[in-house]
Amino acid sequence: MSIDEQPGEAARTFGAFAVIIGLLITAIGFVGDGIPMRGYYFAGLLVFVGSAVRVEAAIRYRHDVAKLYRPS
Repeated sequence: MSIDEQPGEAARTFGAFAVIIGLLITAIGFVGDGIPMRGYYFAGLLVFVGSAVRVEAAIRYRHDVAKLYRPS
C-alpha cells in the first residue's frame, strides 16, 4: 500500500452523505412542519450511522498509516 492510496475514502464519503442528508431532512422538517416524528428518527439514525462510519474509517486509516511507517 502506498501513501497515495486513501483507504476508507468510500466509507468517509458515504458517512458524509448520510450526515448531510440527515441534517437536511431535519432542517426541512423544522421549516415546513411536514415531516412526521418517524422522519426525525430516521434523520437521527442517518446522522448517527454516518458519524460512526466516518469515525471507523478514520481509525482504520490511522492504523494503516501507522503500519506503513512502523520500522521493520
